[in-house]
Amino acid sequence: MNMPQEQFRITIDAFDGPLDLLLYLVRRAEVDIHDIPISQITEEYLQVLREGVSVDVEMAGEFLVMAATLIEIKSRSLVPPEQVAEDDEIHDTDDAGVDPRGDLIRQLLAFQRFRTASEELDTKRIGFAQRFDCFVGMPTFAEMEEYTLELDDVHILDLSDAYEHIASAIDFTRLGEHHVAYDDVPIEVCQEDLLERLHQKGGAQLSLHSTFEGLGLAERIGMFLATLELVRMRKVTVLQDENSDEIVILLLQDEEATDELNSEEH
Repeated sequence: MNMPQEQFRITIDAFDGPLDLLLYLVRRAEVDIHDIPISQITEEYLQVLREGVSVDVEMAGEFLVMAATLIEIKSRSLVPPEQVAEDDEIHDTDDAGVDPRGDLIRQLLAFQRFRTASEELDTKRIGFAQRFDCFVGMPTFAEMEEYTLELDDVHILDLSDAYEHIASAIDFTRLGEHHVAYDDVPIEVCQEDLLERLHQKGGAQLSLHSTFEGLGLAERIGMFLATLELVRMRKVTVLQDENSDEIVILLLQDEEATDELNSEEH
């Protein structure tokens, strides 16, 4: 089927590579990957190359290699089966009856799986990023004092790993039959509790593990999110001991700033 000329107004640099372009053409043709109309797809692919904009040499080479592959597959598909069998006998190969599109189909299926997984991860990333508003006008807090412990700044993934490690240490199978209660305690309450505990220690450090002691699963999640929010607000910081891998929470702001936070929330 010949497509109208104006439908080919797409550019090479809009795609991540030749497989990305091929997958686009297959989807546009609304055909199954396992039953690619190789003649039609080859013509459309070559048409895109003829009208495509200039790209870097390496990328252009990849597109041209795929073009040569498509032309070869198309030519093999046009050869009568009897001739293919004779050629296989002459060259002593075992490819008789093998679909010449096989390798290409497998590559497309693998690329499609990776593309789908990438799109799903990107959707989750965007959704997570929209859970918290962007904090504008970050205030200036007191600088951290020098600490004698050998600590490194903690990445968000380190916090996540620490929480997973703490949660996995609890054997829920020993609890038997139980009911999960909905916890609607605001994150702000957990923030106040954490700040109060830090002030009671005179601004000393508090281990992340100790903040979960005596709390249920929902409460631990609330305390974990409160810790992340306080880190984002520059009210506390989290550091990790290189020797023990223990994560500790340190207070960054003074008592006056904390009182302001409490007055705003009440």
